[in-house]
Amino acid sequence: MQKNGFEMIKLLFNKNTFIFFIFASIFTQSAKPDDNQGKDNTRLIVFHIDLNSVALKEDYIRKWLKNAADMGYNAVLWEVEGKIKWSTCPECVNPDAFSKEQFKKILSYSRSLGLEPIPLLQTIGHAEYVLRNKKYFSYREDPSRYDCYATCKPEVKIFLKKWINEYLDLFGEIKYFHLGGDEVYVFATSPECASKVKQIGEGKLYAEYISDIAQHLIKKGIHPCIWDDMIMKYPNAISDIPKNFIIWVWNYWDNDATPKEVMLWNKGKKLSKKELTPEDMKLFPEILDDTGNLRAFYNCDVLKRLGYNVVLSSSARWSGDGVFAVRQNDNAANIIGAAKKVVEDNLLGTCVTSWAVRIPNYETQKILFYLAPLTIKNSKLNNNELISQSSENIFGISGSEIMDALNDISFPITFADKQSTGIMWTGMKDSRAAPPGYIKNLINTWRNNDEGKAWRENIQIIKSAPGKIAKGLTELYKFIPKVNRGFNIIEEWEKAGYFQYWAAVTANDIIENDNRNSNKDTKNIVELLNSLRLDYNYWAKSWMTDNSAKQNTGLIYDAIINYFSNN
Repeated sequence: MQKNGFEMIKLLFNKNTFIFFIFASIFTQSAKPDDNQGKDNTRLIVFHIDLNSVALKEDYIRKWLKNAADMGYNAVLWEVEGKIKWSTCPECVNPDAFSKEQFKKILSYSRSLGLEPIPLLQTIGHAEYVLRNKKYFSYREDPSRYDCYATCKPEVKIFLKKWINEYLDLFGEIKYFHLGGDEVYVFATSPECASKVKQIGEGKLYAEYISDIAQHLIKKGIHPCIWDDMIMKYPNAISDIPKNFIIWVWNYWDNDATPKEVMLWNKGKKLSKKELTPEDMKLFPEILDDTGNLRAFYNCDVLKRLGYNVVLSSSARWSGDGVFAVRQNDNAANIIGAAKKVVEDNLLGTCVTSWAVRIPNYETQKILFYLAPLTIKNSKLNNNELISQSSENIFGISGSEIMDALNDISFPITFADKQSTGIMWTGMKDSRAAPPGYIKNLINTWRNNDEGKAWRENIQIIKSAPGKIAKGLTELYKFIPKVNRGFNIIEEWEKAGYFQYWAAVTANDIIENDNRNSNKDTKNIVELLNSLRLDYNYWAKSWMTDNSAKQNTGLIYDAIINYFSNN
């Protein structure tokens, strides 16, 4: 029978680690509500609820809507995908989808908190939950992939326009509608689209398609929104996008410091200042600031010059984060830097994205979530001052010491992140279980790539992980006696650290097993992994539905269990 709380924590670590103590009694205390930061109605401060890879419980969504409002957010980007019982695409509906009546009540509650709803429907790429269904195979841009719509097919436009109308019926009166449009990896590669590209070019084709999709929204006075990466990929065609579109720039790497490199979407990579060409400077004169240094978030300046309103999006949970906890320092700097840019350049707003395919719960992101509205209101404060204020709001204690502890706990570990587990092993945003032998094949790929450089780098990361995570947990426990609220956040971080630590131990077991140097019985390792699997599933059910918890637990652990069971 599953034990309550985390009574089941294993205290017998190997000789290179330490025994840590659980302050369980502290966690039973109730947390004081966060101080309400009020709303800044002069610009959008958007909280992102992504249901792509998880089905969140209704009470959990409601709790975090209240948290978002209390922190100072005034809008929600709803990426619901198949978690609503749609009539347009019944095949894509998740078993745990909300009925429309249920979701309307959630929207009503959200509006009562002062949160403007912004629906997001992916209309070009990231359509995995639709195009994996046999009925829609003909809508694929590339038959071998199930993430991108063939934009040149009339039936695709008819389908999506019908779905947009169903969204409008559900969401009611809205000001903005996000049409996605990012990361279209095989855009315009179908025979129909490739033929048209020869006539007008990729950028023009993109602009024509998205403008057509958005016509009904524009007629109703709703601003269509799109991500920026694809239009920046075709810079000569940017101005073909109507000016009533809101462009949402996503940039998860810049901050308020001078960057060493900037992303050029038209070249598909980041470049240093010395690598920029005269053509780059001509296309994007804003890429350098007045002092001749690279400019962070320069895309915003380009788009603003061209006459577009811009929402600058940072991220609390994205590529590079582990499955149990998100990186703190890098993500905090990105969120603060983006919010400062919004204030300095008077942009329409900021959105803190949080991509569900990364798995960690909202509690492990709360310090990060607080930073956007805090920075909008206090943009002259430095990073440490803003983090200190976030700590004060959550834990009742100022200072930034908590961040170092959490950053150590969230250290990204190979075999505890995307693609080195069953998460996103296809490279797409889906939830398919990894095939048998996946971990072994992955190691062989790393070993055979660039004379084994990738595998050697992963080994270094893995070997340093247990000590780093243990250090973070030690500092977390030192922090506990100082706080007077926010105990639920501490508890969630303790749980994340527990799974992080054992993931690091297991990753080291994989190395030893691969080298044939292990003195451990693989049966004992499998037994431990199965125990961790049960523990994680129990924890995940506190924020996901039972089905979603079961699915994501399998994606995290099953490929690794398979590795040890067959070696």
